[in-house]
Amino acid sequence: MFTLSCQIRLRFVLVVFAAVLIEVTCCDFLQAQGQNLRNTQPSRYSQPPVQPEEPAEPESEPLPQTVPPQFQPTPQVQPVLPQTPSPSQTQPMQPQPQRPLPNQPLPPLDMQSIANDPHGAIQRLMVANVRRRPVLAEITPDQLLAYCYPFGSQTMAIGNAGGQPMYAVGALCWNFPCQGKTLFRINGDQVVARVGHGYQQHPGSFLAMLAFSEILPDYEIRNGNDIRTLANLIATEKRSCTRGQNLGLVLAGLAFYTSPDEHWSNTTGETWSLERLVAEELSRRADQSNVDVTNQLLGLAAAVRACQAANRPLTGPFAEAVAYLDTYQRFALSIQNNDGTWHPNFFISKGTSSDADSVLYASAHILRALVYSLPREELRQPQIQRGVVAVATIIAKKGVGTPLSQMSFRQLDGIAVGLHAIRIYDERVYGTDYSTLE
Repeated sequence: MFTLSCQIRLRFVLVVFAAVLIEVTCCDFLQAQGQNLRNTQPSRYSQPPVQPEEPAEPESEPLPQTVPPQFQPTPQVQPVLPQTPSPSQTQPMQPQPQRPLPNQPLPPLDMQSIANDPHGAIQRLMVANVRRRPVLAEITPDQLLAYCYPFGSQTMAIGNAGGQPMYAVGALCWNFPCQGKTLFRINGDQVVARVGHGYQQHPGSFLAMLAFSEILPDYEIRNGNDIRTLANLIATEKRSCTRGQNLGLVLAGLAFYTSPDEHWSNTTGETWSLERLVAEELSRRADQSNVDVTNQLLGLAAAVRACQAANRPLTGPFAEAVAYLDTYQRFALSIQNNDGTWHPNFFISKGTSSDADSVLYASAHILRALVYSLPREELRQPQIQRGVVAVATIIAKKGVGTPLSQMSFRQLDGIAVGLHAIRIYDERVYGTDYSTLE
């Protein structure tokens, strides 16, 4: 009886041992297979992005966080600085008879018609949009500021009393309330432009707009009866330069209003110059997923132009800026979609998106940086032309019937920057004079 019981126990132990051995063997096999699968799985970023052969593109394809290796700088960048404004451009707030709005909608502009006659289509698009009249009581200062970029001193707005038209740049410089908000404050000799929601979206936006609009430093700035000039705003922006701060648009503005050989002191007594501003921006890592990076490119391009216009050799930080711009120009064109647009994530993704407003917003900012910074002879390359056609087509489809006050800032800024990019392209490629745009 005892022997039989021991045999039964021994058999039970052998069965359990066999089961454990089978389980361990299976686990080892599965782990080995899993390791093989991991070893053969391709890395997402093992190869650089390649332009698809077919028009159909992925919804989104993430890109590495860094741009490709540096390319050789392009030495033939030609300076195209704004011309001296006429005296009428420095006269603030002169009422002007309101131009009648077109009775008919904007003539149909599709991709084919724009591609067939880009210059004529651009003119029709710009004329239709310059006739918009934002009402100061219905928009915020940042919205009015954004819409001044493409049309500069010709931008018109409707005042709060009696619907009288006025120059929008003058309204901003005279600190007219927009939705109850005023853009700047005056403190002694300082003109401090506010930054934040409803005001400047980025430091230096106001100064950069005035520079692009070719407004002279003696232009009058006032807050009620407290009168200063644009020169006070320029001096305030100089004194406010701080290491590590986002200075892209500050650089774009000061490049127009200062000399490459000029030096000044900030509020802490540090010595600054355009060269130092360029060096600071080159050392700052701009956010690749939004307008921070394109504003940085605008500032660097403006500084390079100022240096070239002064017949100063491109050495030191200025030479580095040329190489930096060249890298980003090549990279931007390498991730452009076949239809001429860019992904809403700017430089960290490639592909199309169903969000038309975000596509326009990103494409407009990237296109403006390209047409402003590229050498003039490179603006006729097919990729730039596709970008211009794409941005113009999206803006044309939106029409001009929707009041600016009914748009989000992102929608309005996409249209305004897109029109600004198209204007820069039109001026540099066709030599169009926008001083008499009607």
